[in-house]
This record gives sequence, structure tokens and C-alpha cells, in this order.
Amino acid sequence: MFHALAIVCDVYFVPSLEKVSENLQLSQDVAGATFMAAGSSAPELFTSLIGVFITKGDVGVGTIVGSAVFNILVIIGICGIFPISLSWWPLFRDAVFYILSIVVWETIILISMYGIYIIIMKGLDESVTTPVGMLCVCVCVFPSDGWCARLKWLLSWPVSVLLYCTIPDCSLPRWEHWYLLTFLSSTLWIALFSYLMVWMVTIISYTLGIPEVIMGITFLAAGTSVPDCMASLIVARQGMGDMAVSNSIGSNIFDVLLGLGFPWTEKTYVFQVTINSKGLVYSVILLLASVLCVHLNRWRLDRRLGLCLLLLYAIFLLCAVSFERL
Repeated sequence: MFHALAIVCDVYFVPSLEKVSENLQLSQDVAGATFMAAGSSAPELFTSLIGVFITKGDVGVGTIVGSAVFNILVIIGICGIFPISLSWWPLFRDAVFYILSIVVWETIILISMYGIYIIIMKGLDESVTTPVGMLCVCVCVFPSDGWCARLKWLLSWPVSVLLYCTIPDCSLPRWEHWYLLTFLSSTLWIALFSYLMVWMVTIISYTLGIPEVIMGITFLAAGTSVPDCMASLIVARQGMGDMAVSNSIGSNIFDVLLGLGFPWTEKTYVFQVTINSKGLVYSVILLLASVLCVHLNRWRLDRRLGLCLLLLYAIFLLCAVSFERL
């Protein structure tokens, strides 16, 4: 199911958003802060919506919190495999907005802050666009580059054929004018896959007696962050460390401001909702710790810093599970 989400997001949904931004003549900064961020964070948004309105549990909040910490520590930590230098401003800018997005709780303010973030991004030269087309799916040609690639192709072939037959690929010249239909169709598939994913995790949590928020922080968070991890890893391999870091933190801004703000706004119009959000405090602390680690390492992303961030993520998981069990 995680791989199905990655396919529909990277192959269909994100290219359709790129076509929309091109037709609206948006700058790269604005497109990256809006459409590209929405593309890579669509699974988290739908998971949060389903958790609030359908399952009525904390799985959506757990997914947002876990995905935020995963993006900060694991993605940047894995990118540390490739020694690269970082600029302080992109990391500081995105970290400040991410901290503010967690400190401010009112849902209307959350959504308004995302608009302010877009306006500020428009006036800056740094680009936080998310690379698209990272996942190539070919349903007709059997791969010949190793048994691992062949096994992956066989396992994903049914989903790839289903998506190929139901969603027009707007990245091809034949369907490039059908990008709106691609956007709508892929949105429906993302919603369906997210529902099935949340449903399966909810059943597993009830069967094993594990709190939903723990399942969200661990399994759902890691699964929905796969597209972001792939994108950051590829650009880090190309030496673009600032883009890799901005991609991971910029996705968190969308997750918190809209992934939590939009469902909570709709839900609290009618009901007063109590949210179990202890992990948000840990997320802020770990964000500050990660920025401090980068500063102490002289703004250089290397293997030592990567291992340190991965260790922080392991500590976060242990603390989150321990506190939720209390």
C-alpha cells in the first residue's frame, strides 16, 4: 500500500501539479511552496482527514508528528551519507516557520500561517522545489537490471496497470492537456489508498492492543514519507544539500499547517475535539536538537552527523512509545 501511494504520487499526482503551476505561470519558489509541497505531502493530508472524520482517532495526529520527525532526522540523516556543505539561511528559515506552526494551535491561524509562508517564499531566491518524476513505472517492459528490480516490478505490476488504465499520464505529449483530469483521478486514488492504509493500521492496532497514535508515529509516518526520502536522497547525491534539507523541513510545514489545520477547522465547526498531541512537544525539541547538531558540525552534512540524527530518531521512537504506554 505504501508503494502504491508512492507510485500514484510520483508518477501521476506531482506531474499534474507541475502542469498546473506551469499554466498558472507561478515562480519556482511559489510552486515549490504550494503545489510541490502538496504533492509530496498528500498521503499525510488524507491520512489526517480520514483519522479525524472516519476513524475518529489519533492516527492522523500520530502520522503527522511521526512524519515530521522522520523527515527531520531520518531523511537528513540518510542524506549524510554524501558529505555536502549547507547554507544556514534555508535551514534557519524553514525551521523557524516549522517551530511557529507547532507552537500556534488555533486552526485558522495554522492555515493563515501557510499563506504567509508562501508570500515570504515568493520574495526569496532560494528554491525549495521538490524533484518530480523520481519513480518511473513501466508496465510493458520487464526490467533486466537484477532480480531485485524484477521482483519489485512483479509486485507493483497489478497496481501499475490499474493506475495506467484509470489515470491519464499528463507527462506524455498525448495527455499533457488532460492534467486536470490527472489531478482529480490521482487525488481519488490517493484518498482510497490512504483510507485502506489507515483501516489496516487501525485493525492491527486493535488486534495487537497497540494505541493508534503509536502506529501512526511509527509505521504510517515512515510509509507516507517514502516519496520525500527518495527525493531528498537523489538531490543530496547530486550535491544539492540545501534542497534536500529544505525539502524535508518544507514538507513538514505543509503537514502541520494544512495537514492538521484543515481537518481540525472542519471538525471543530460542529464538535469540540480533544487531541492527544504529546508528541508535538518532542517534535519541537528534536527539531531544535537537529539544527544544533548541524551548527556544531559547522554546517556540513556528513556521515557522523547522519548517524547522530538517526540515533536521535531512535530515541524519539523509544520516548514516544514509552510515554504513550503510560
